[in-house]
Amino acid sequence: MSSQDKISTESFILASGSEIRKKILLDQNINFSVIKPDLDEEKLKSSIKKLSFKQQAISLACAKAKEVSEKHCNSYVVGADTMCVCDKKVFNKPGNLVNAINTLLFLSGKKHFLYSGSCIYLKGKSLWTHCEIVSLKMKNLSKEEIISYLEKDQPFECSGSYRYESLGADLFSSVLGSEFAIQGLAISPLLKAFKDLGLDSKY
Repeated sequence: MSSQDKISTESFILASGSEIRKKILLDQNINFSVIKPDLDEEKLKSSIKKLSFKQQAISLACAKAKEVSEKHCNSYVVGADTMCVCDKKVFNKPGNLVNAINTLLFLSGKKHFLYSGSCIYLKGKSLWTHCEIVSLKMKNLSKEEIISYLEKDQPFECSGSYRYESLGADLFSSVLGSEFAIQGLAISPLLKAFKDLGLDSKY
């Protein structure tokens, strides 16, 4: 998409405080505002843990978008959520160094999956949902290598305890899937949804 081709909506909101999701949309030359949803994520995660990982990622994205959409009824709202899963265990944002070390020690040398859920809401109703699944194989990392990485990148608010768009990409021996999905927002399916819903002006 060229700089002249700009997606335009009456009012477009990203229901996320994520800086990388914001950057992904900005890089696509999309006009939007940011409103962080007021949501108890831990309570929600507990209530949906019996769903498939794919449905959990979509449900979390939808809950964020719905909460914002109900307060901003005339705006199109995009929600997104990313889940890191290894050996059927979910790894949420670590929050601190100790948790991040333990997560990366567990992921070291193994294949894990990222489920990147996204959706579009209007007037509190879902217009579109999607989940992108990415397979990643982490290198065999020593505890010293893990600590060195974490001290440099500080990915304590990132699912899986790595910041792929920064130094985290070097932790992996193989990746199968969208790098945008790893970062938190699968942009290609979202742009297609904009087109299908008639929200773009230049396609």
